[in-house]
Amino acid sequence: MTASAWIKRPRPRPEARARVFCVPHAGAGPSSYAHWVSELPEDVELCLVHLPGREARLAELPLDDITAIAQHVARACADLLDLPFVMFGHSMGALVAYETARRLTVQPRRLFVSACPPAHRLVEEPPVAHLPDDEFLAEVRRAYQGIPDEVWNDRALMRMMLPALRADFAAYETYEWVRRAPLSCPVTVLGGSADALVPTGSLAGWAELTEGECAVEVFDGGHFYLTRARREVQGMVTAALLTDGAPAAAGTGPDRGAGA
Repeated sequence: MTASAWIKRPRPRPEARARVFCVPHAGAGPSSYAHWVSELPEDVELCLVHLPGREARLAELPLDDITAIAQHVARACADLLDLPFVMFGHSMGALVAYETARRLTVQPRRLFVSACPPAHRLVEEPPVAHLPDDEFLAEVRRAYQGIPDEVWNDRALMRMMLPALRADFAAYETYEWVRRAPLSCPVTVLGGSADALVPTGSLAGWAELTEGECAVEVFDGGHFYLTRARREVQGMVTAALLTDGAPAAAGTGPDRGAGA
């Protein structure tokens, strides 16, 4: 397999019988899925999408176009589609996962889209990507409530994250859905019951973008409900591989109360 900077495999598993591709939320890097490395079954390999401008790719210019990002990710995935796989994306990452799935020569066993309105019905929020640095960061923190105090108070770290975060918001704000053939794979849509940015009533709209089954699961919490529901979501991801015929060893089961 040809290595790619776009896909990080933190624990390569030559004997793996399935793969999970995860795409992080806006401004985040592959480390946002750090806990997943040891918590998935032993015969499931975790593949983390690593966009430029963050973590080990910090020196690279981040992209501000969803379509361009998805094209790069799809090409990077091409050599890793020899096993059954699912794709998972959170927030903006869900949009990238969806657009990537549209470009793959092999469909995932299931696409998981988390905390994201349907791609053809994105919620139109006032654009913020163009705002001056301090105003932009303050607006992101207010709206998404996803920047912990310890990170927010580290101004040097915030400045380091700023280019990728701004590029990701610009990518989301300028995204235009293009009508194409619907996906053939089933889709599971995940959301938080108190997510003001993605109302639970909008989640079922994803069904219009696939010919497969579309299931909606709602968890307690806001836009970053995944922090608390991580173990249960992992269980759903593993179950999708098992149900669709990709045997996996017994792993950590769902645990609704687990932390990040």
